[in-house]
Amino acid sequence: MAPPQNQIIAGTSRGDTTIDVQKLLDRPWYRYKHLRNLYAWLSVVLLVQATNGLDGSIMNGMQTLTYWQSYFHHPTGAQLGIFNGTQGLGAVAAQFFLWWLVDKIGRKFTIIAGAVIIIVGVFLQSFARGIAMFAVARTIIGMGLSFEYTAAPMLVSELSHPTHRAQLSTLLNTLYYFGATLAAWITLGTLTIKSDWSWRAVSLIQMFPSLVSISLTWWVPESPRWLISKGRNEEAYKILVDHHCGGDENDRLASFEFHEIQQTLAFEKENGDGGWLNLFRTRGNRYRTYIVFSCSVASQASGQTIIGYYLVLILTGVGITNPQTQSIINGCLTMWNMGWAFWGASVIDKYGRRPMMLTSLSGMLIVGIVPWTICSALYTEHGAKGAGIAIIPFIFIFNAFYASTWNGILTGYTVECMSFDIRSKLICTQNFLVQATITGFNYLNPVALKNIGWKYYVVIDIIIVLEILMVYFTYPETSKITLEEVSIIFDGKKAVKNQLLEKQEIDVGEEHAQGKTEKNEKDLDLGISHREVIEK
Repeated sequence: MAPPQNQIIAGTSRGDTTIDVQKLLDRPWYRYKHLRNLYAWLSVVLLVQATNGLDGSIMNGMQTLTYWQSYFHHPTGAQLGIFNGTQGLGAVAAQFFLWWLVDKIGRKFTIIAGAVIIIVGVFLQSFARGIAMFAVARTIIGMGLSFEYTAAPMLVSELSHPTHRAQLSTLLNTLYYFGATLAAWITLGTLTIKSDWSWRAVSLIQMFPSLVSISLTWWVPESPRWLISKGRNEEAYKILVDHHCGGDENDRLASFEFHEIQQTLAFEKENGDGGWLNLFRTRGNRYRTYIVFSCSVASQASGQTIIGYYLVLILTGVGITNPQTQSIINGCLTMWNMGWAFWGASVIDKYGRRPMMLTSLSGMLIVGIVPWTICSALYTEHGAKGAGIAIIPFIFIFNAFYASTWNGILTGYTVECMSFDIRSKLICTQNFLVQATITGFNYLNPVALKNIGWKYYVVIDIIIVLEILMVYFTYPETSKITLEEVSIIFDGKKAVKNQLLEKQEIDVGEEHAQGKTEKNEKDLDLGISHREVIEK
C-alpha cells in the first residue's frame, strides 16, 4: 500500500497540540493530481478579485479618455468624487445583510449572486445617459463586488490545503492587479476610438470575470467548514478526503481536519449565541475585532487610494498632461504592482506576516512617500520641473512596497485571525470599513489635492508612521499552523485543542519515556476510524 501523502508531525512553537502545516507535504503542489484539480477550481474563485481590479483601474483610465470627459462635462473636485465614491456606497450598504446571507446560502452561491448583480450594474454603466444613471450603476456594481469579496476569501481560506492556505488567500487580492492591468492597457487601446465607445467598450470589459463566475462556480467545492456547520458531515468529509488527501481514506489528514473543525465549531456554538456581541464577548474576540478594524482602515489610509483612483490628478499636477502618456504610466504601474503582489503572495509563509508588514510600511515611508512629498513641494513651491518628473519613480517604489504585502493582507492575514463563528460578521465589518474608508478618501482626495496640494502628503507620512507602531506592538504572527489552531494565539489557554493530538501527546510521551521515539518527530497515528470521526 502506498504511503499517505500527508505526514502529520505534532509540535510547533505554539504548543504540542498543533501541527506544522509546512511539513505535511514533501513535494510541490503541482506534483499532486488532486491539488492541481483543487487549485484549478479555486482559480475560478480567485478570478473574482480581478473584477475589483478592473473597476478601480477603469475609473482611473476613463479619466484619460477625451470622450468620457466630454460626455460627463469634465468632472472635477466633489463631482469627480461622486463618480468614484458611489461604488463604495453600494458596497457598504450590502454589508448590513451579507453577514447573514453568506452563512445562510453558503460561499459559492453568494459569489454567483454577486456576479449577476455586477453584470446588471456594468450594463447600466456602459450605456449611462448621464451622471445620475452612471452613479446608480456604480452603486450596483459596488454591491455586487461586495458579495464576491465577502464570500471569496472565506471559501479560499476554508477550502485550501493547510500547507497552501496563506499563499492562496494572499493571492486572492493579488489578482486585483491582474484586472487592473487588463483595464489599463485596454483603455490605452481605446484612445484611438473617436466616439463614446472609447469608454463604453472599456466599461463592458468588467463583465468578463463575472461571466466566468456564473459559468464555473457551480462546480467549485463548497467550504467543508460551512457544510459541517450545517450538519452535512458526509459531504464535508468527502471534500477533505478527495481534495486534501487525493481520495485516500487511509490518509489521516482528513480525519484530523474533520475532527478539529467539528470540535472547534462545537466549542464556539456552546460559548456564543451567534449575535454581533460575540465580536466583543471574550478577550480573544476583542483582539480579533481590533485586528480587523485597524487593518481595514490602515490598508486604505496609507496613500494607496490616491494612486488607485486619482493618478491622473497627480500626473496633471506635476505637468504630465498628455492622455496617452498618462495611460502608459497607468498601464506600466499596474503591471509593476501585479509582479510585486505575486512575489509577496509566494513568500508570505517564508518570511512571515509581521516582518513583511513592517518592511512594507517602512519602505513605503522611507523610500516612497517621504521623497515623493519633498519632490512635490519643490515642484509646487519652486517650479522645479525635474522634481515633478522625479515623483513618478517614487510612486513606483511606493507601490512596490504596498503591493508586495498590504494588498494581500486583507484576504490572508485578517481572515485567518477570525474564528468560524464570527468570520462572516468580521469579513462584512472589514468590507464595510474598507469601503467606507475608500469612499471617504474618494471624496477627500480630489478636494485635498486641489486645495492643499503637497501638504496633503505630509498627512499620509504621519499615518504610515502610526501604522508601523501599530503593527510592531500589537499584531501577532499567525504562520505555519492550521486555520483552527490560530485560535491559540488569541484565546490562549481557553483555546480548543485537538483531542486526537492531546491523546497522541500522552501516547508519545509514554513511548518517549521508554526510549522508543522522539515526541516532535513522530508521524502521528490518530488511532480513530474515518467512520467514527464522521459519526462522532
